[in-house]
Amino acid sequence: MSVNLRYGPLRDIVETIILALIVFLLAREAIQNFQVEGSSMERTLTDAEFVLVNKLAYEEVNLGPFDVLVPGRSNGDFLFGGPSRGDVIVFRSPFGETRDFVKRVIGVPGDVVEVRDRTVFVNSMGLAEDDYITAPPNYSAQPVTVLPEHYYVLGDNRNASQDSHIFGPIHEDSLVGKVIFRWFPLDKIGGGLSRDLVDAEGVKVR
Repeated sequence: MSVNLRYGPLRDIVETIILALIVFLLAREAIQNFQVEGSSMERTLTDAEFVLVNKLAYEEVNLGPFDVLVPGRSNGDFLFGGPSRGDVIVFRSPFGETRDFVKRVIGVPGDVVEVRDRTVFVNSMGLAEDDYITAPPNYSAQPVTVLPEHYYVLGDNRNASQDSHIFGPIHEDSLVGKVIFRWFPLDKIGGGLSRDLVDAEGVKVR
């Protein structure tokens, strides 16, 4: 003798609520809302704008000797490849403050970054940046070789930004995530905030 149990619509409602809660919690762990403060990333991002940050973009997983079997793991132990030149990122303040910083990645481990003649150089290639920075840098910075597990970051508002030309490259442990989307103000909604770094001839930095 078999018994056919019918749970009815109540069970469907409960399952839907549980599933929605699980999705919400997972999304909350993966995506963070972030409000821009200050002018250091103008023209790309301005004060009081809201963006979404992908916290999984720079998730680290140490697979030990099996790292070599995973493609794209040359930049540390990042599951999805780690920060790239041109990424707009959020990281914890290097000054021990509770607020986070938002800047653009200019140099990755092994790169040589220098600022001179109102131009940022990466591996001896002068960057063409007129279409996204506020103004060329009015300062100089001696050549710095970016160490393993470190990243050289600059604000797009070069002359009004506390960044690596002041406090040096940041360590990967301070990374929060990659800025992937601006959702406010509504007239500027969209992605595409990260970009390739190129020289005056349009050649991508390598």
